[in-house]
Amino acid sequence: MHNNSLLHKCLLPLLVALAFSSASFALPEDSQQEIRIASDSAFMDKIQGQLVYTGNVEMQQGTLSIQADKITLIRNDDGLQKVIAEGKPATYEQTIVADEGKTHAYGDTIIFQTNNEELTLLKNAGLEKQGNLFAGEKIVYLMKEQRIKADNQKTDSRIQMVIQPKKTNELAPENKEQAEKGSTP
Repeated sequence: MHNNSLLHKCLLPLLVALAFSSASFALPEDSQQEIRIASDSAFMDKIQGQLVYTGNVEMQQGTLSIQADKITLIRNDDGLQKVIAEGKPATYEQTIVADEGKTHAYGDTIIFQTNNEELTLLKNAGLEKQGNLFAGEKIVYLMKEQRIKADNQKTDSRIQMVIQPKKTNELAPENKEQAEKGSTP
């Protein structure tokens, strides 16, 4: 029994870090970092290209942090293809654009497609980015394109959004040039 425990605590996370080190995440620095996963149990099916972690799962890679009851990693010869996190809720946090702070997301299911950097949040889903909040039954966030789409499958519920106002200390483009010259409009 001691050997099995050693496998889960030492060898399996090392194998995961080596196997999935080519993952593509938002910040270029993130994809160069090792993946660290802690869980109560783990299962690897090398032929199917799946690693399944269950029980209080925590995944870290660079600024990416996912917490869930279950995380499944799917890979092929090209590397990590998909991360599926399930929980009540599963949570996701990552700095996607360096100067925009962290993006926070949650849902009963979170699906991250690494090839096109698409984050799909399902059931009781929410996404918060720069103070803006989107909530609904399904949210799809295309990270590269900075686009968010929210849907509700239920007829008795609606999408909820909170959009922050433009910061007042930002100068309008026509006033920025004059400010740089030291004159006033």
